[in-house]
Amino acid sequence: MSAYALQRISELLRDESSFEKTKEIRSQLQKEKSTVEYQLNKESKKSLNNVISNLEKIQLARKNVRSLRDKLGKVNSLSQENKSSIDRYEIINEATTIHELIEKTESMYDKVVGFNDLIKRIDELIDEEVSNDALDSGLPHLLQIHYMLTMARDFQDQSVVLAQTSTDDVQRTMQRVFLRLPDLIKKFNQLLESLIYDIVEAVRTENRSLLIRLFKIIDLEDREDIKIVATRKIIETKERESEARKIKKLPNSFNKMNDLIEDAQHVYPSPFALAREITNGMISSRLLPRGYKKLMFDTIKRSISEMFIEVRKEYQGERRFEVLNNMDWVFNELMVVKEHVEKLCPAHWQLFTHFFDFYYTELNDLITELVNAEPETLIILDILNYDKSFQKALTKDFGFTKDTVRSVIGEKEKETLLSDYLNLIVTKSNEWFKNLGDAETKIFVERTTPPHTDSEGLLFLDGTKTCFQMFSQQVEVAAGSGQAKILVGVVEKLCELLAVRQKKWMAVISAEVKKCIEYNHKVENSDEGTAPEEESAGGLVEYLISLANDQMKAADYAVAISQKYGSMVSKIHEKAITNNIEYTLDGFAEVAKCSSTGLIKLIFDDLRKPFTQVFGKHWYSGNQAQQISDTLYEYLSDIRGQMNPFVYSTLVESIVEETILEFVECLKYEHSFKNKNNKFLECMKRDFEVFYKFFVQFVPEEEREIIDDKFKLMEFFMDFACGPVNGIIEVWTQCIESYWDCPVAFLSAIMRCRKDVDSSTLKSTTATAHRIISNTQRNNQLRAQDLQPTFISRFRISQ
Repeated sequence: MSAYALQRISELLRDESSFEKTKEIRSQLQKEKSTVEYQLNKESKKSLNNVISNLEKIQLARKNVRSLRDKLGKVNSLSQENKSSIDRYEIINEATTIHELIEKTESMYDKVVGFNDLIKRIDELIDEEVSNDALDSGLPHLLQIHYMLTMARDFQDQSVVLAQTSTDDVQRTMQRVFLRLPDLIKKFNQLLESLIYDIVEAVRTENRSLLIRLFKIIDLEDREDIKIVATRKIIETKERESEARKIKKLPNSFNKMNDLIEDAQHVYPSPFALAREITNGMISSRLLPRGYKKLMFDTIKRSISEMFIEVRKEYQGERRFEVLNNMDWVFNELMVVKEHVEKLCPAHWQLFTHFFDFYYTELNDLITELVNAEPETLIILDILNYDKSFQKALTKDFGFTKDTVRSVIGEKEKETLLSDYLNLIVTKSNEWFKNLGDAETKIFVERTTPPHTDSEGLLFLDGTKTCFQMFSQQVEVAAGSGQAKILVGVVEKLCELLAVRQKKWMAVISAEVKKCIEYNHKVENSDEGTAPEEESAGGLVEYLISLANDQMKAADYAVAISQKYGSMVSKIHEKAITNNIEYTLDGFAEVAKCSSTGLIKLIFDDLRKPFTQVFGKHWYSGNQAQQISDTLYEYLSDIRGQMNPFVYSTLVESIVEETILEFVECLKYEHSFKNKNNKFLECMKRDFEVFYKFFVQFVPEEEREIIDDKFKLMEFFMDFACGPVNGIIEVWTQCIESYWDCPVAFLSAIMRCRKDVDSSTLKSTTATAHRIISNTQRNNQLRAQDLQPTFISRFRISQ
């Protein structure tokens, strides 16, 4: 039994329910068995058919071999019968050979005698053709010249080889006979080259007949070259085999010496072998390939190269980049070749492919020279545009596919060019942004003049508008290039510069706010009539408002750019543009928040004194909350008409949070709560009624819920401060449901100010509070909800 069968049986035996389902299992196994048998039967039939087919082929091959052997036997038998049937066969055969040799000798003699006349006639015809313009005359004698010259050259090839097997005198005679032929060949080749130069022009002047004759000559030469190469290979093989048989009959030491001599001196096929085949009639024309097909393609390549040399002469120096706008002639030439010239020659030449490769090489060299000349950004775009139009023309007009179309720059060089363009943009933009940033920073720090006011009364600075004018100009140029990679790259690089600018603004804001606060403190602490050495310019509040407003305008500009240019490219590139713009939007929001934070720091620095009195002895009978509200009212009233409404609403919300934080952080002074007769509780209600009535003036009625959510913390504060000690943990549990990240330090600070809480109660209560917020299940649920931090998480009581 197979391992698989044993395994299946073992599995069934282990399953107690198997005995109850015996019939079902049997049926299942039978089905599996049938399936396996079917597959085996199918594969067996397939293998059997293959074996039968191969046997039939073997039988057929054997039959053909027998038939061929029988026929060869018949040929051999006939040969023997013919020889034996003719009396004195050897004498007749030798006489026939001598007669043929005499005839060939007479023919060669006649050719030698008439060779000068032939050469003279060819020379006259070539001179006649050269004297006239080829496209005007049509070269009527072209085929005749080629025919006669081919006869002369064939005669020369055969004669020289035959002479090599004869005496030195014969060889010298042959050299004199053919003395004028090389110059004649050179003249004919020059005639052909001049005609090849004019291939495209011949079509334009409707000289198709001339091109057909030219291509017939090249085709004939090519076929004869192929034939003689193959013939020489056969002769070489025969000669090597013959010599190998002779060498085997000699002693080994002699064989080795002979091999060395042959390898060093012998050339295959030898003149003797070639002469024998000429005599036997196997070779009746040339003995070496003449390479006219190569001559044609080399001449075409040279003619194209010379055209580009003239182009370089025309466009040099400062005009070198103008050539990009004057290259349409290349496509015109290629179109003539594809539509007309290629149809007149053999298809296997792939004439258009050769023309295209030659033009492509020259164009690539020309464009590479332009790239290496370190062009400006606009020229780089022109080069990339030309490459794009080049590929588009190949696809549309010449039938290239996505896989065969080529970049005239080259993919690697194209990437380098894109990189160069982006680097130039970055270099220039870096300079522009730096100059702009320096000017903006100087204006912001010196604050010698007030910010500008727009038609809605909102404050603004000039820098943002200027910045996005530069941004838009560069993106517009990049979009005009039609290169999606360039557009995306420019947006990406400029967004990176915007990010740098945003970080710089935040550093400047922080430094100026810190400088202003320190200056105010020094003024307050200095002797009357003396001022600090380092002054801080006024108007920082207005400049912070302007800067926050500018971020909203910048966000609008950025979104407009994303929508306008994102629609010009594919979804993938659109996503890249959108992601970069969204990154800058986050940065603008951070700068706006930094500006608002700076404003809040300045505002609450003015309120240091009343906040220091909160929870102290003067607080119970004082009006600190009203002083704070009055000061905030002055700030918020002035800012309301000058700040963007959205930024203003977030500022108000932040000030609500900061007011509550500053208030509860007065716990750091550890003033004991006076809970007798609910005095502390009444004062708390008094202050937060003042704060609440104040803040609702600056928040729309539909957004009052924001204030209610913030002020709910004060309800927990009062419960912690005035409620029973044994109920604090219950209140804590409720508090962290609303403010999930409320620090235990908040609860601890409140309890320290209660007279009825001793140190042991404080420790046990805070320990319990810690355990509640550290509960693993609770923390897992919070992580799953991905909650944002609440403002009380910023609670700090360090003095």
